[in-house]
Amino acid sequence: MPQQRQQLTRAILNQPFWTLTPEETLTALTTSSEGLSTDEAAKRRAMFGENVLNEHARTPRLHVLLNQFRSPLILILIVAGVITAFLGERIETAAIFTAVVINAALGFYQENKAENALELLTAYVRTFTRVRRDGREVEIDASWLVPGDIIRIRQGDRIPADARLVFTNNLEVDESPLTGESLPIAKDPKPLHASASLPERTSMVFAGTLSVQGFADAIVVATDADTEFGKIARLVGGMEREETPLQLAIKTLARWISAAAVVLAVGLFALGISAGYGAAEMFVMTVAVAVSAVPEGLPIALTVVLAIGVQRLAAKKGVVRKLLAAETLGSTTLILTDKTGTLTQANMELVRVLPQDGAAASEHRLLRLALANTDVIVENPGDTPEEWKMFGRPLEVALTRGAAKRGVMPTHHKEAMRDRLPFTSERKFSAVLLAPAEGPSQLVFLGAPDILLRHTTLPEHERIALAEHINTLALNGERVLGVATRILEAEGDKRLSPSSFSATMLAHLTFEGLIAFRDPLRPTVKDAIRRVANAGVRTVIVTGDHRGTAEAVARELGLIEGSNAVLDGEDLQHLTPSELASRAKQISVYARVTPEQKMMLVQMYRRQGEVVAVTGDGINDAPALKEADIGVAVGSGTDVAKSAADLIILDDNFETIVAAIEEGRRIVENIRKIIVYFFSGILDELILVGGSFLAGFALPINALQILFINFISDSLPAVAFAFEHRADGTSAKPKNIRRHMFDKKIRFLILTTGVLTSLALFLLYAILLRLDVAEDVVRTFIFASFSTYTLFLAFALRSLEKSIFSYNPFSNHYLNIGVGVGIALTLAMLYIPAANGIFHTVPLPLPWLLGVFVVGLLNITAAELGKWLFRREG
Repeated sequence: MPQQRQQLTRAILNQPFWTLTPEETLTALTTSSEGLSTDEAAKRRAMFGENVLNEHARTPRLHVLLNQFRSPLILILIVAGVITAFLGERIETAAIFTAVVINAALGFYQENKAENALELLTAYVRTFTRVRRDGREVEIDASWLVPGDIIRIRQGDRIPADARLVFTNNLEVDESPLTGESLPIAKDPKPLHASASLPERTSMVFAGTLSVQGFADAIVVATDADTEFGKIARLVGGMEREETPLQLAIKTLARWISAAAVVLAVGLFALGISAGYGAAEMFVMTVAVAVSAVPEGLPIALTVVLAIGVQRLAAKKGVVRKLLAAETLGSTTLILTDKTGTLTQANMELVRVLPQDGAAASEHRLLRLALANTDVIVENPGDTPEEWKMFGRPLEVALTRGAAKRGVMPTHHKEAMRDRLPFTSERKFSAVLLAPAEGPSQLVFLGAPDILLRHTTLPEHERIALAEHINTLALNGERVLGVATRILEAEGDKRLSPSSFSATMLAHLTFEGLIAFRDPLRPTVKDAIRRVANAGVRTVIVTGDHRGTAEAVARELGLIEGSNAVLDGEDLQHLTPSELASRAKQISVYARVTPEQKMMLVQMYRRQGEVVAVTGDGINDAPALKEADIGVAVGSGTDVAKSAADLIILDDNFETIVAAIEEGRRIVENIRKIIVYFFSGILDELILVGGSFLAGFALPINALQILFINFISDSLPAVAFAFEHRADGTSAKPKNIRRHMFDKKIRFLILTTGVLTSLALFLLYAILLRLDVAEDVVRTFIFASFSTYTLFLAFALRSLEKSIFSYNPFSNHYLNIGVGVGIALTLAMLYIPAANGIFHTVPLPLPWLLGVFVVGLLNITAAELGKWLFRREG
């Protein structure tokens, strides 16, 4: 089979298809205009494989493992291990290399888990495409495409494979991902010369590019790695995943701390030598202290927090395309949301058919005219309309289903259709050219009724009356479309391309009537808006819909009370930037806005200091999605919108956005907890060891004990914070983690739970020595206290706001396990004879063991005191 595929690839897929006519291409690929049969497609899929190009291939596991040894800290440990081996310190050498192995294994496990979590997200975002199979048009997963398939390309689609164009209607494609060309390329099915370069092959479309205008039919000529994009990907050999700014900031911080630790360790070494300790012993000790002062597990812990966070979001139907978005989500202060499908159920129902002449017999004619503007697939036309499975824009699907229930089938006027002008947010209407076998050609318009009314032949008083009626329907929460027609008497160029469409074609329209739809609100959205408002996030509706419809939805959701909270696109045109900025805080609804106005609103709010999340589904939303701090595309939206977005909500539900923001807050809070946890113990060993040197005491802990504490007490609970389910609840104020990573609270908690506790432990050591207690018992007691009090601290740090008595400290099962393992290993160091010999410990009597427990409680008390003092100051 592999050999057959290779021959077919050379014989067929390497042909210059841009030089062939559509008919020659069909012949070369042994297909027809009716498409492939299901059986033939299955055979070709077995031959050519799935149409999947893994642009973001995961890092090989061997590379993940080797990366653990690139850390400067690990390299220092390895050098130290080699030197101690040369000095004959076998036990210390074994301990150092054991620490290296444990750190590498833990880092590998955590990073590999993060890779797995991110890799799973690709399964949530799938591209679907329209294809002709067995003579019928159906929608399938793009991975099932094979050479010879006939596909339909629509405005906003991502091109799923390399294909030869058969028919085009105003098709323009953004090929910048492939060629770097900044402007969209106009496409035409005419054959070209064989010497045409890739950007000049206008009779072809290529996988990974984006359709920005028009529609077309095309024959698939290459899939997966055989596409032009696939060939480039093979040359590049994969893309390296970018680290987020937060991760880079933490790594930079860790380097500074590493440098400072080395300087302090050198000073400690000199201090120890002057105190009479041997060079070999002090070398091992200073390396151990330097290692303990560096939070080497912090970057890995942050990666796990972010990866677990985006995995949790995926379970809630929210797919984060970039880890940066997971950081920024928690900082969001403003949501600019679309209305249809996000706040509403996207379950449009046709509720009114209102022909202009008022005659019941005219209802069918009005529906037939409206249906001419639809592009909907019905997969099971033999079933009843209620059971139809359809694909298309929600409004067109609702119109098709509603018309069929009233006896008007979607096949009407299809034979007479000659050309089409797709709907855009700028025009706010679509148009179709009908050229029947008998009778004159006719333009049929479907779209915003207030726009179409401006160009009709109706008398002024009738237009005013209709506008008032439309406004009444809109304020009732109904989505209203208008239908208008124009007879084309003169012959000539009757194309409907944007370039040839002129204002004269809109002149003297005959207004045919209104069609109204109702889309109920999602039952949970009102509570979601209230919940996110309590978390300090404001919601503003930005829609291209009628002002009355948007206002009715906003009032039902409790977003506006009174007046002057609604602006429409025309109002925006007449306001200066300063006037708009002064009113922005009072506005809850922007209606009838254009894509340019939507992007302008994003820019304005960002200048005011807001962290803005924007929802969108269409190609025209892409600029605003890119401009926003967080671009949110709905799952039913265009591929262009999804490509520009940071977050994709698969269920189109506003509540998923709220859940994403709450998850972002949780990620931010968990990162802050990890920072306090790591840095509260960063000077512990320096204070204990350095203080002992200065006071002339024996060292309270040795190098092996320091390494044990560093790799057991610090690492296990830190990972558990990634699974923290927010003991703090929803924060009333959004936090930007990059600005608040070391804010006043964090610094204060680090001081109270770190330095003060370390000083207290040093004083306790000094007092016990003064009381002439056996030195080996005192040193074992200090080691056990030091090893466990950080473990105890983790329970207090589950919340940086609340008292430990206000929540269940043991509800994080991962933390319980991590702390339990740490305590068990510490006890093993005390009561296993072999460990006593290696770590220079002795079994502690029960009263001393209770003392270890009391020291742990004192550390919790210090943390709680710090939280209480900060709450009191606040």
